[in-house]
Amino acid sequence: MAMHAIVYGGSGIVVRARRLLAGSLGIVLGAGLVGVTAAPAQAYQQWDVTKSGWAYTDSQLPKKSFVNPSGDAPIGAWTDAGGKKHKSRSYFTFDITRFSGAVIHKADLVIAEGSAADCTSAQPVELWRTDAIKATTSWDSAPRQRELLGTVHAGGEATCPGYLAWDIMPALQKLAKQGVQTLTVEFRVPHGYEGDLSHGRKLRPYPSIRTEANHAPTVTQIGLEFPSWSCGTKDKPQPVGARNYTLMVRGADADPYDYDYWGQFAAWPVGHEDQRSELSGSSYSGALSKVTWDMGQYPHGSVIAWTARAYDGHDYSSWAKPCFVKVDGERPATPLVSSVTYPDDGEPHGGSGVPGTFTFKANGSKDVVGYYWGRFGETYNYIAAPQPGADVTLEYTPTSFVEYLSVRSVDSASNSSPVVEYDFFVKSTAPGVRVTMGGVGLPSQLAISTNVEGVTEFGYRIGDGADVRVPADADGATVVPVVFTQTGLVRVQVRSYVGAEMVGAYTEDVQVRDNPVVESADFAFPEHDGVVDRAGSFTFRPGRTGVAAYEYAFQYDEMRRVDAAADGTAVLPWTPTEPNWYTLNVRSISADGTVSEVEQYQFNVIDAKPTVSSGTYYEFGAWGGVGIPGEFNFDTAMPDVDAYLYRLNDGPEETVDPEYSWARATITPEHSGSNTLTVRTRFLDGSFSPTRTYTFEVSDAPVVTSSEYPENGDGGQPGQPGRFTFNPGRSDVVEYRYVLEYSGEEQVVAAGADGKATIEIAPVHPGYTLLTVTSRAADGTASAERRYYFRVRDPRVNVGSAYDEYTPRGGIGAVGRFGVDTEIGEVTTFEYQLNGGAWQSVPKTPNSLVTDISVTMDRNGANVFSVRGRTEAGEYTPQTDYPFLVGTAPRVSSTAYPEGQWAGGVGEPGDFTFTQGGPGVVEFEYTIDNGEPATVAANAAGVVTVTYAPTSTSSHTISVRGRTADGAWSDSTNYYFLVDFS
Repeated sequence: MAMHAIVYGGSGIVVRARRLLAGSLGIVLGAGLVGVTAAPAQAYQQWDVTKSGWAYTDSQLPKKSFVNPSGDAPIGAWTDAGGKKHKSRSYFTFDITRFSGAVIHKADLVIAEGSAADCTSAQPVELWRTDAIKATTSWDSAPRQRELLGTVHAGGEATCPGYLAWDIMPALQKLAKQGVQTLTVEFRVPHGYEGDLSHGRKLRPYPSIRTEANHAPTVTQIGLEFPSWSCGTKDKPQPVGARNYTLMVRGADADPYDYDYWGQFAAWPVGHEDQRSELSGSSYSGALSKVTWDMGQYPHGSVIAWTARAYDGHDYSSWAKPCFVKVDGERPATPLVSSVTYPDDGEPHGGSGVPGTFTFKANGSKDVVGYYWGRFGETYNYIAAPQPGADVTLEYTPTSFVEYLSVRSVDSASNSSPVVEYDFFVKSTAPGVRVTMGGVGLPSQLAISTNVEGVTEFGYRIGDGADVRVPADADGATVVPVVFTQTGLVRVQVRSYVGAEMVGAYTEDVQVRDNPVVESADFAFPEHDGVVDRAGSFTFRPGRTGVAAYEYAFQYDEMRRVDAAADGTAVLPWTPTEPNWYTLNVRSISADGTVSEVEQYQFNVIDAKPTVSSGTYYEFGAWGGVGIPGEFNFDTAMPDVDAYLYRLNDGPEETVDPEYSWARATITPEHSGSNTLTVRTRFLDGSFSPTRTYTFEVSDAPVVTSSEYPENGDGGQPGQPGRFTFNPGRSDVVEYRYVLEYSGEEQVVAAGADGKATIEIAPVHPGYTLLTVTSRAADGTASAERRYYFRVRDPRVNVGSAYDEYTPRGGIGAVGRFGVDTEIGEVTTFEYQLNGGAWQSVPKTPNSLVTDISVTMDRNGANVFSVRGRTEAGEYTPQTDYPFLVGTAPRVSSTAYPEGQWAGGVGEPGDFTFTQGGPGVVEFEYTIDNGEPATVAANAAGVVTVTYAPTSTSSHTISVRGRTADGAWSDSTNYYFLVDFS
């Protein structure tokens, strides 16, 4: 087909779109070509190849050579300064060595125009591939033309001077495959126009070949994932089972940015390439691609050839040399298991620690190559068969009395047989071993015994030591002295023998430590707690030989030293001063400097003094007030408590009996400032504990009392006066100053001779109110501030209902429920009216916070429910008006299926009556369980009854709305009922 080049420039661009390189246009700046190159995608390499040399020829000087001259490159006809006419052609050479072996996806040769004789009409320019430029290249000795690469039409609608470009990809690819190292091209005006001065032009001598190229990947390896990279031959195919296998291919590439590959895989039965199928794989790191291939699609015994090739996102490698597999679709027979030592006859055999030999047989499967075995259903250990189909033996020592060996065989295709369970029982013959640990280098003991008749001797081994035999006594027991020479885990192995036959074994890993032994009769939790100020002692015994001293520390103290006696022991006397849970850390120091592990000895120390606490009068800060009682708690960790004796300041000593070990006393301080409470415990034997002194500060703030408005309690109501008495917190009070919250003004009242004052206050607001009071002495000394909180009851009646003033609900005739309550406890009756009608009354519901009132709606739209409370004395609370909206929803009723109740049954008809919720309803529309709507006419009173027999149990909903004669729809009602299962 004809080749068409590309003309770049302005608004007129003729493009061969399939070949045009994005961003291939260069921009001429001065004498240089600046490439505009997009970032490469993986696999593509973008190369800009510029000239390695150039020349032009001149018809007026046919013998002269113009090689690598300065200035622009002329083509076509032009005139010199003397008016002589010349014809020229220009040649450029490019080094294309880099394209050898590459796949060229795009190649545009681009050159800029310097000038043109005529830009108004489109004029052809040819690009030829020629022989190389020589030093003697001239008009008469021009390079030979080899191939027309394309023709471009410059000027006309294109920008002029502009850019000219040719798609030379086919030619460049051909030269790259041939290994040609250079490309020389000729720019010229076609022969028929070459002498026409209007077709002459000059080109900038900086052409560029803009390319996108890629090296196709190569395959370095193909194989199965398991067995690893296995690749059978046609004569010796790799056995595979009739299941999924992972095929793998690894690629390589000459391009530096190609590191991910995608494989294309193909497989076919040998001799049947027409059955070839292909799959694309996924990319993995390491230039790897994998695909899952179902070998189960081929018949048993089929030999399958498979191959793969790599794809780098742009080009494929060649297909690799095939691998071969042979499909084995038959699993081996269930293997046979037997043992002479441990037969599976349901009886116990052998003994604890006695090894047995187990034989696994292929059971006729000649291709079995090994066996997997384990315990209790797990098969994780492998034994290879010496040859296909051969038996194997396993020596195994049971570790429990009931054993289950699980065994399966596998063939060369990794097909697994069913698992066979070999169950057997083991005699309980393990010797009993008790280790008494003395420490490192100190005497220890092994106490060994057995319940097996006829045991004549025992053998034992400590760690890597020699096996030692010792005779068993007549009772089948022995005690063996042993010495452990180092710390850490040491394996102790013991076996019992009847003559030369080993009949039982026991193995234990013993932890050998050299930490000292700490003992105390005075501090022994939980048998004996230490007591504060009561002396006691600790005895340290060595955990290794050569102990010369001990270092010890209580809790986190610094270590202290105590020397050991000649026998390696030491005694530490100690008297605790504080009750606590203690940890005593002790380690031994040997004469050679060896430091032992640390022994942590924990114990409890209790205080003989009782503990004292109070939630009213704490030991820090000033609390309470004169005359304000406080509760004080007494407790002790000591046993045998008879009573607690306490004294406040210099008052008399009083007694309180305990409940279990603790007691509580109510004590009222008589003066402010510091107070001292002393407490001691009397025990059942008549002895006393040391005295505990508890000091607390009593605030000198006035103490406020009121019967009408108790502190932190409810009382009175707005406008109801109450009396408040101020009691002095100190002896020199002459006046009180107080502020009632909301009033903001400080008031002053003089104290009486007894230091007290009483005022009357009528609160004006309901809710919590704060009264702040201080006292003043004659010298102006102010007391602490007393903040007295009380709550004034709200006399209003509160109303709650599903009806509100925002959303219409129900309709005329609907029953609305209103819950009312008030804080005025004296109220015995609630009176109410609907929309200004007659007052009605209901008694306040006893022992309930809320009294329910039911009213029947008599109008649509806005309604008002009014309510007030009345006391036994005939006094009224303020009236509460509760506005709400009533809708137009009809009412639904049924005696057979009451709303919200279980009733009736499937197929049992029931009547449902619809009553208008607003005037003028002439018909009702209803649906049952969102089914198709049905319409029924209403009577003159706006009522109708329909009959419905449920078709299923459980819940049902009837939705109803009414329509008036003018077509207006009412609100909807949903009536919910439940159909019984019976």
